[in-house]
Amino acid sequence: MEIETFIDTLNPEQQQAAFDLLWQRLAADSRALKSPAWHGDVLAYRTANPSDEPNMSVAEAKIAVKRIIDERRSSQ
Repeated sequence: MEIETFIDTLNPEQQQAAFDLLWQRLAADSRALKSPAWHGDVLAYRTANPSDEPNMSVAEAKIAVKRIIDERRSSQ
């Protein structure tokens, strides 16, 4: 079975769990993968154009992103 076909069989909660697991495994050894070229461009842009938004912790950012996603889902 192709990975894309398998992912399509998962419900959104299972896809999120799979994503989280993959992210944890990839993040455990950051030297194993090179960042894509566009990532450097994004970092350079963000460094040159800092956000006016206040800084927040990773936990706060996760909550904020989840809220935005939930709002988008409920408006569809």
